Amino acid sequence: MAIDPVCKMQVDPAKAAVKAVYAGQTYYFCSEDCHKAFTADPQKYTGSVPHGEPSGQGQG
Repeated sequence: MAIDPVCKMQVDPAKAAVKAVYAGQTYYFCSEDCHKAFTADPQKYTGSVPHGEPSGQGQG
């Protein structure tokens, strides 16, 4: 089972409503609403920065 990164619900990858790949990782979602929230701000749910984008660390 996978965990929906938005609502933390367990999702069967074979039955997921939606899936998306971000930074080389596949994420599974229980609903289109969770997928939309994730795509609006994936860093909020993954805590990662895609390759080639600044992390903001060391600035300030």
